[in-house]
Amino acid sequence: MRRPTVPRWRQLFSRKIQLPAAVLVVVVSAWEYGVPEMGIQPFILPTPSAIIVAFVENHETILAELQVTLRVFAIAFGLTLVTGYLMALLMFEWKVLEATFFPYIIVIRSIPIVTLLPIFITWFGFGGQTVIVVSYLISFFPMVVNTLSGFQETDGQLVEMLESFSASRWEVYRDVYFYSSLPTVFAGIKISVILAFTGTIVGELVLANQGIGALIIEYNSTFATPEMFAAVFTVSLSSLCCFGAVVGLERLFVDWT
Repeated sequence: MRRPTVPRWRQLFSRKIQLPAAVLVVVVSAWEYGVPEMGIQPFILPTPSAIIVAFVENHETILAELQVTLRVFAIAFGLTLVTGYLMALLMFEWKVLEATFFPYIIVIRSIPIVTLLPIFITWFGFGGQTVIVVSYLISFFPMVVNTLSGFQETDGQLVEMLESFSASRWEVYRDVYFYSSLPTVFAGIKISVILAFTGTIVGELVLANQGIGALIIEYNSTFATPEMFAAVFTVSLSSLCCFGAVVGLERLFVDWT
């Protein structure tokens, strides 16, 4: 007897949803019941139920500080998208700019941002401005590199065909370069969104007195470990949501093109 064909979307659902969910259930269950059995104190490693209780009791504070973090992240990530894309476009159009500035972009990216923090503090002081700079510099490089690669990998025959019909440079960019580079551009955006969020949190851990990164340091200094874990998991979920939003936009625009 022939077995019924399973739709592909159900196969993907089984692999991508059910298996990770099963692993999550096993890990959380082992964590919940294993920690007390091993005699680990809550201030060292709280159980998942204690973390949930801590979040419920402190959700107003955690979410308020998260809003501060998201505002800083939005500014830094927005600057990354706009300036990174424009920089790549300019370097693609004028090769002299690529030859001049691309080595400096690589050099700046190769410098650990942590070593530049004293300079940023001297220039901008403590607070949100310095956090924006840190987040921006961390996320800028992949946006430029991926966007530039997307332009360079465009099919030259399509460009020549449009130019043979007397299309302007703007028309060639609009009809060919923009759409053909979208997959590579979105690959850069997906990397940049994670790096920008990470840079924001790292900056707040060191430089800020506001934001969820600063709140994590405050919880840590007072040995409020369940609350600290609740804030950390809130950061993780927020980062995943930002990444998921980019993936959703990618499917919308790339599939549409």
